[in-house]
Amino acid sequence: MEDTEVLTPAGPSRAPSHTSLHNIQPDIIIVGGGIAGCSLAYGLSSGGRKVLLLERDLSEPDRIVGELLQPGGVAALTELGLGGCLEGIDATPVEGYCVVSGDRQVGIPYPDLERMIGEEAEWGEGKGKGKKKEPEINGTSNGASNGVANGHANGVTGEQSNGHSSPGIGTSPTWHVPSLSGKKEGRSFHHGRLIMSLRRACLGFGPELVVLEATVRDLVRCEHTGRVIGVSAAFKSPARASSTSASTSIPPSSASDDAAAPAAAAAAPGVEAQSSTVVRKVYAPITIIADGCFSKFRSTPGTRIPTPKTRSHFVGVVLKNAPLPLKRHGTVCLTPAGPVLLYQIGDRAEETRMLVDVKGKLPSVADGSLKNHIIERYLPHLPTALHDPILTALNDQRLRTMPNSFLPPSMQGLSSTPSGLIMVGDAWNMRHPLTGGGMTVAFNDAVLLTEYLGVARLGEGRDGLEDWDRVGEGLREWFWRRKSLAGVVNVLSMALYDLFGGADEPDLEILREGCFRYFELGGECIAGPVGLLSALTPKPLMLFYHFFSVAFYSIYILLTSGPPASPGEKKTGPPGWIELPGLLLFSFRVFWTACRVLLPMIATEFKV
Repeated sequence: MEDTEVLTPAGPSRAPSHTSLHNIQPDIIIVGGGIAGCSLAYGLSSGGRKVLLLERDLSEPDRIVGELLQPGGVAALTELGLGGCLEGIDATPVEGYCVVSGDRQVGIPYPDLERMIGEEAEWGEGKGKGKKKEPEINGTSNGASNGVANGHANGVTGEQSNGHSSPGIGTSPTWHVPSLSGKKEGRSFHHGRLIMSLRRACLGFGPELVVLEATVRDLVRCEHTGRVIGVSAAFKSPARASSTSASTSIPPSSASDDAAAPAAAAAAPGVEAQSSTVVRKVYAPITIIADGCFSKFRSTPGTRIPTPKTRSHFVGVVLKNAPLPLKRHGTVCLTPAGPVLLYQIGDRAEETRMLVDVKGKLPSVADGSLKNHIIERYLPHLPTALHDPILTALNDQRLRTMPNSFLPPSMQGLSSTPSGLIMVGDAWNMRHPLTGGGMTVAFNDAVLLTEYLGVARLGEGRDGLEDWDRVGEGLREWFWRRKSLAGVVNVLSMALYDLFGGADEPDLEILREGCFRYFELGGECIAGPVGLLSALTPKPLMLFYHFFSVAFYSIYILLTSGPPASPGEKKTGPPGWIELPGLLLFSFRVFWTACRVLLPMIATEFKV
């Protein structure tokens, strides 16, 4: 009787159906139906694997992060066959970034589409092969930077620019999503709406991909070898009604309907349904953990995953009809207390997410201390046009918080790590969300793991997946291959956070000012960094080059213009000769700080 227990894989886009555990014999079990879990489940199923996706709660999640997808992430999502998930969720096109410091602002646009054909990279193997570009594009002041950025972003034909082959990138005059701006756009949206769209894609895939609402309690190990061979989970059993049961089908909903879409079966009017759970074990050669930043499976013996380090917290609200400095650009406002992020998450709804980075212990939300902290420490340094929408949101909404943590990846597939178990997503690797690169990394990882765990590499059926030596070899290759994108995104996010959040330290303040003025130079000083930020050209050497270019330019500014003025003070002019010796000594400290920011991050990222 245990093997024939009937379960209900109810979801937001299909009518409840009854599934017997006896009939579920997956090749791979995935724990967690979020960004990483859904994309990996869909990719593996598309490649011929039978996948069981287990999610604790299939209702729409409500989070304040994971709402901006870089152009490189759009490309990876499309490669997985999930590009359509960005439609129908009121997603906003993202055309680039805007950095605001006091009364100054600088735009950092994504590369243009019009020069995609025939261009080659100017870094690495393609250096010097790119076609000369006109300095002005579309009559904008950033034309030169767009032209150079396109040369980087397109790459050499056939080159694995994102750590995987993307023949559609750089060879087509169109982008992966409609682009009215003529740029290689990203997308921003409500996090929960994208999740529901991904889940609908998984639920509608077919019999190779089964989605069940279940809470995974433990991993199941072979008592002889210790290998992870499945999970023990509490599944939802069919609803019991007080009268004749009648279920209603829940069709795919639009963005406005997503919030109301139930996760479980919908009972007919007048029918009182009750649900219960049954604890069962399900077996598969491979178990993938993708249950997010609060994963309890990090402590599994042998995983070698360190404890995440929380650097700060984001405090989030949604602004209504807020005029951003540059429309459809992610905005980073630099304040003495820390950076503030603003980006539109509802295109037609005109909704804008504001995330305030708060270091140290969070003030109390209940007594209003956190709201007052934001009003006193951050609001005066934000654009005046945003003050009214911000005050309205702070007064009317519950302040939401989220820890910003750093978790470097650790190699899997070693003899000392658990066999049969793979960790992915935020359960395994996290970075500061300042640069919005987390989902891009997750989708790119899904593309690569779909290849390493696919039928083409390991063969059909379970035999190849049960050969842990071959699987482990692929995981070790994946660890290094993903570095070209994930490593750059991780290091860039943490390094920029140290710079943008370091106004309380004089040397970091020098670097922050130098970084802002480096962007103001335009041309290659924007094209290179935006290629890294967008994950279109994630090259470690380019990151190294531009970071230390910022450091040396910061020292140049320090020696020629002196330290930046404090907020509210006026610049007194260039330093005198008597000040130069002290500034020269201070410049060595600035360079040392730059090394201290970047080099340990690189070492941590590439540590086995």
